[in-house]
Amino acid sequence: MIPARDFSTRRRPRGRAGDVAALVVACALLSAAVYTALLAWADARHARASVDAARKEIADANARATALQAAAAAEGAVGARAVWSVEAPPPRIVQALAELLPRDVRLETLNLRYGAQLEVEMTLTARTAAEYDLFLQALESSPAFDRIILGNESRTDAVRASVRARYHGGEGS
Repeated sequence: MIPARDFSTRRRPRGRAGDVAALVVACALLSAAVYTALLAWADARHARASVDAARKEIADANARATALQAAAAAEGAVGARAVWSVEAPPPRIVQALAELLPRDVRLETLNLRYGAQLEVEMTLTARTAAEYDLFLQALESSPAFDRIILGNESRTDAVRASVRARYHGGEGS
């Protein structure tokens, strides 16, 4: 049989100073890690709240933009009309057309429809068909007009015709 040892009477080994210092450093590092983790968690929660708020603002802005676009379309694009009336007053359009008219072609009527686009509707009288055709060529090659649609045309001795076009000020679209 093995004799039983009595551990209570045996001396306990003393800790070395380095062990105590390592324990203190480990506790300090653990405390710093816990503190940093809590700060990171709080920052993440704040960032998530900021992202949610930004998403809500974007959704609200999109809803407002959609409502404004619907209102503008329902009102016949009042804003576009206002812009066109400033950027393309009637004298400017008459001047652009006058530069295209050959000598023997006369502008009889001119109707301007301001909206999302500026539609120009005109009635012309030309002494000869060749002069009218020259005007159409000039209109089609003009940077200020596009979407040209020919309307009623009467070619007897003189040519009387109606033409529709879109005016965009020469910048193209």
